[in-house]
Amino acid sequence: MREGVTPADPERAAALELVHRLRDIVLRWELAIGEFARTTGLHTTDVRALVSLLDAERAEAEATPSWLAQQLGMTSQATTAVIHRLEAAGHLERLRSRTDGRSARLQVSDSAVDLGWQFFGPLLDRMIASTQILDPDQQKLVKSYLTAVSDALG
Repeated sequence: MREGVTPADPERAAALELVHRLRDIVLRWELAIGEFARTTGLHTTDVRALVSLLDAERAEAEATPSWLAQQLGMTSQATTAVIHRLEAAGHLERLRSRTDGRSARLQVSDSAVDLGWQFFGPLLDRMIASTQILDPDQQKLVKSYLTAVSDALG
């Protein structure tokens, strides 16, 4: 084997195999996002914006246009274009901020949530079923591992 392809250290090789499994999952998830974008006429960046906004809602965080720009790693001008496209498609609503009446907060429309569940629901159901076969301690371990990997990515 070539150096770097499979480490000589068995523990490092086993860890690298997990990293490869994660990479495979990320690639498959990106393909699903791309397919959703194609079938709905959205840009993949638009889908990422919707996911970020839904994540903010789950975390009970107020999502503003500047917050979204930071999440997407885009300029405010490019983010404004995303927001306009999503609003025009009926997938996004701008509402008055709960904390600052001068700014807007962004919220995914109910119809966009329904559309997402129609497409991603079966996939999420399969992923949930795969997770539910783990006992609570195993789930905690996996969560801890995935959190550490996420932190390692920055």
